[in-house]
Amino acid sequence: MLITAHVTSAACLRLRGRTRPFFVMRYLSLLFLSLVLPLHAQKELPKLDPARVTQIAGWLAQQPAAHFAPPFSDRAFWNSWKDRPAGQALIKQADTFAGQPMPELTEEGYNDFARTGQRWKYEKAFGDRTARLRAFVFAEGLVNDGSRLPLIEITLASILDEPSWAVPAHAYGRKTWRDAYDNIDLAAAARAWDLATVDWLLGDRLKPETRARLRKEVRARVLTPYIERVRAANRRDFWWMNGSNNWNGVCNSGVVGAALLLSETPAERAEFVAAFEAYAPFFIAGFTDDGLCQEGLGYWVYGFGHHVLGSEAIRLATGGKLDLLSGDKVKRIAAFDLRWDVVNGIYPAFGDAWVKVKTAPWLHDFAVLRFGVGELQGVDDPLQLHVLGSFMYRALFDLALPRDPAPGDKPRTAAPLPLRDWFPDGGALIVRPAVPASGLAAAFDGGNNDQPHNHNDIGSFVVINDGVLVLTDLGSDTYVKDTFGPKRYTSDVMNSFGHPVPRVADQLQKTGADAKAVTVRTEFTDARDTWEMDITSAYASPDLIKLTRTFVFTRGGGGKLEIIDRVRFKTPQAFGTAVILRPEQKREPLEGSRFRVSSGGKSVDVSYAADTGTLVVGESPLKGIVPAKPSPGTRIGIDLVEPVLETTLRTTITPAR
Repeated sequence: MLITAHVTSAACLRLRGRTRPFFVMRYLSLLFLSLVLPLHAQKELPKLDPARVTQIAGWLAQQPAAHFAPPFSDRAFWNSWKDRPAGQALIKQADTFAGQPMPELTEEGYNDFARTGQRWKYEKAFGDRTARLRAFVFAEGLVNDGSRLPLIEITLASILDEPSWAVPAHAYGRKTWRDAYDNIDLAAAARAWDLATVDWLLGDRLKPETRARLRKEVRARVLTPYIERVRAANRRDFWWMNGSNNWNGVCNSGVVGAALLLSETPAERAEFVAAFEAYAPFFIAGFTDDGLCQEGLGYWVYGFGHHVLGSEAIRLATGGKLDLLSGDKVKRIAAFDLRWDVVNGIYPAFGDAWVKVKTAPWLHDFAVLRFGVGELQGVDDPLQLHVLGSFMYRALFDLALPRDPAPGDKPRTAAPLPLRDWFPDGGALIVRPAVPASGLAAAFDGGNNDQPHNHNDIGSFVVINDGVLVLTDLGSDTYVKDTFGPKRYTSDVMNSFGHPVPRVADQLQKTGADAKAVTVRTEFTDARDTWEMDITSAYASPDLIKLTRTFVFTRGGGGKLEIIDRVRFKTPQAFGTAVILRPEQKREPLEGSRFRVSSGGKSVDVSYAADTGTLVVGESPLKGIVPAKPSPGTRIGIDLVEPVLETTLRTTITPAR
């Protein structure tokens, strides 16, 4: 989670070697307040309508009777998967885990996050435990010989013994490991639904005392603390219940998924379903009306994917009477990965996204089957893991998707991606060549500097040549304690110094919703796409009168991208722009005001010119949130030598010839 600060300027914190103590303290105090206060504000939850709960209860079976796929007792279903590559991969993984010791979790390891800010040492062992459980469970279901049951019992006992199912990075006021026993976070919610799924699949193959304890722990740690807040209409410390980012989708889905499998009365299950229904609109409101996920593709898969899973579990349990995925906006959100694909399966890494992130075939295929967008990709990789959960419930959903056409069905074919995808509400534009993966393609970012998983990056862009990413936004920095604390924007990866955007009067972009891109004009044709944005508000310089950035993308002749920055000051000020390189990339100077950048055997030429003043090119290594780690990239600064009152700076990018 990230809740950004509303401050005057990130440049107040660091002006490349110069600090201003007063502004530093003001920045830190405001950021602290912005991080803490929202967690304690708006605690009230919508009160559930008793009549609605009663209605939902009438749609539910007397006993939990549905999951995405049948239990292991249905041999016709599970025998069909044993010899497929997915089934064989899970059996092989289980054999590997069987020869390895149980990953150890200790209180010292839990406390390491508070002491060092490092997450992965504890979280890796934490995630490996559920990875082992998933492998053993599915191998048992596929082989069906009882040989993995002892390993399953041992692994379950270890997980049920853990003092907390929440990870230390999400403690939020819980002082010790044991204090977090009933803290529901992303990991605890996933563990609850995973454990309920194990119970569903194996049933009486588990020892009676194991099943009883599993139910007891899921209820005490997850179901009871959740439903107490629902009944009180006050979420208290569970800010995510009516939040608008991925936590809402993941946590609420994990809770309702577990409740639908383990709660024994329709009346209680109906309360959980009604709560999910009441809190889902807060999550959907976190997407712009055009369907843009401001958190990026990875969090779309994680957050919206879980929302789909929770919604479909409810639809299944109610016999189709409650469908929370209807509506035009949900359909637009479901098509996000298709529209966000620039070319060749390359997605922009704006904000806390990852450069190499890919869509999830199971979620993509569900959208194809449900909404008719795109074409089917096939079964997901069964070994794909997440450190906060193995998502066995998601694997069942994947395996049960009706991908095989029914007799008489027409073959599904996908139309080529359009020349552009424009997100006017979210402030983003994808532009593609006329011939797919041939010549230049690009993505442009507007928005504001208070978006979920925000970077101060208004005006950022990525460029692809012949289907290869050449110029990119660096994407996410390392996730440590400081990544989501007062030091966040000391990282060049997250402040604007590490993005291909202007630097104005020696200042970086400021943080907050008032720093925003305002669209001045757009002009979209088959030959050329133009987007002009006013980004004056992104900078706190009192001498700045106006700054606009215009992207002009031309498709002919292999493509050309012009980035036109027009600036005007009250008094002469420094001004420049930048291109960002990944660590493995180098700048190759060319004759004249040009240089070349290459990646994956493809190159682009970058030329630059200003109608006032002389430009100079320099290189600065970037620093991430963990100073001891290698530089995450290089800033190629294109700066005016002398201050100016006004100028137009043009950066032109073309395929290298």
